[in-house]
Amino acid sequence: MLNRLSWYGQMLRTDPLGFLVYIAIYAVAILTSLILHECAHGFVALKCGDPTAKYMGRLTLDPRKHLDPMGTVFMVLLGFGWAKPVPVNPRNYRNPRRDDIFVSLAGIVTNLILFILSTMIYVLIAKYTQSTSGVAFDFFYLMASINVSLAIFNLLPIPPLDGYHVFIDIVFKGRFNLNSETFRIAQIVLLVLCFTGALSGILSTVNSALTGAVRGFFLNLFF
Repeated sequence: MLNRLSWYGQMLRTDPLGFLVYIAIYAVAILTSLILHECAHGFVALKCGDPTAKYMGRLTLDPRKHLDPMGTVFMVLLGFGWAKPVPVNPRNYRNPRRDDIFVSLAGIVTNLILFILSTMIYVLIAKYTQSTSGVAFDFFYLMASINVSLAIFNLLPIPPLDGYHVFIDIVFKGRFNLNSETFRIAQIVLLVLCFTGALSGILSTVNSALTGAVRGFFLNLFF
């Protein structure tokens, strides 16, 4: 977090206009990624028989319905974060355990698709413009970076992340649930891990490996 803040400060001092353009592009990329992540949860839940998200107005692109203040700040400062969880009622699912896995993975799969498409686009922009700068390149580069970070972060088996639901459904067949107090403690632990940077090492390693593999694939394909 300190490195990112230092970079922000240096860029603001040396290139104020460039910094404002970067922040604008970054904001659009974050909004797009988080909103589509949450809409995917709600849409798949609806297809699985649960209309809760639809009735509560969460199947919308309106950012006011989705953004979590702390999760957004984490996204800006740390490179990973979250939005307001889409409300679902598993009792409405046609197949509770299977559908909970589908709904939980929907956001992650959406982020991975956005990551792959954005990587392909910025590689093509670099190929045909012979440049790795410009608003279009920067936007899709940030989209790729944000979405791979969101996908990897949400795969962690820690409440309230999507990976927790998938882990419980697969390993414990959905028969294990934390009580409200333990759930809150787990959330606090997650915040501490984020603030202290304890997760940064493993997340960065997986992020770099996946980014390198996908970018390398498109570089070999197009070049």
